Amino acid sequence: MKYSIDFKTAALKPNFIWVNLTQETHIALASSATENAVPFEVRGVREPALISAAIQLHAPLFVCFEFDEPDAKGMSALAQIRREHPGLPILMIVGSQSHAVALWALRIRVWDLLVKPVSSGELNQRISSIIEMTRLRGREPSRDIQFPPQVTETIPVSNGQHKQSKTQRAIAHVARHFGGKIAINEVAALCRLSPSQFCRVFRGEQGVSFGQHLLGYRIARACEQLADPAALAKEVAYAVGFNDLSHFARVFKRQIGICPSKYQAVARLS
Repeated sequence: MKYSIDFKTAALKPNFIWVNLTQETHIALASSATENAVPFEVRGVREPALISAAIQLHAPLFVCFEFDEPDAKGMSALAQIRREHPGLPILMIVGSQSHAVALWALRIRVWDLLVKPVSSGELNQRISSIIEMTRLRGREPSRDIQFPPQVTETIPVSNGQHKQSKTQRAIAHVARHFGGKIAINEVAALCRLSPSQFCRVFRGEQGVSFGQHLLGYRIARACEQLADPAALAKEVAYAVGFNDLSHFARVFKRQIGICPSKYQAVARLS
């Protein structure tokens, strides 16, 4: 289903949907969002089955999913909304840091991920940034906002049977050396697999190709660095493993939806 935003209507009365999947509903963060300096309405949803209907009814600027600890039901609902509305930004708030959940959020193109505790000031800064970013995208030639297509992801919820990942060394290697050249032969050898075996096993375990994972990781680190107002796009591009600024700009826009300079301009508002 294609999702588009009527920016004339949204500018008059912007709103977003808050999907509250916490156990203690009265202490959810939604109330803090009403303190934002940007006027908007928060539409609360408690049941995952009602999210799609709420989106159709209210045409929100974005959707926020708040969890205590992400579970299969809630994360499946989030993934379904990404499939049904690929142009709709999603903010995800979780109760604790998890590498598996963070990696899943990156792959499925969650716009932003916050880990509690989250102050009202930080929350409202992120909301303001998402609203401004969405409006910037609305001034692009295409009025129909479309995020890059997401891959099908395995929900990272433990089933109690831990199994050592054969490609974990490759994941760790990317985290340490993403700024330099990384060859398939090199990471395959780290995992004690042939290159062809490695490619097959990596996709099976991680849900994406190694090249997609590496690219996504580099762009995520670029976003972090561009949040610094003093950062130069050229230096960021080289720092995250790109040797050509124009190529970096094209890939960044394809992944994030706007060019690095616009992303940095919005990040300065945070």
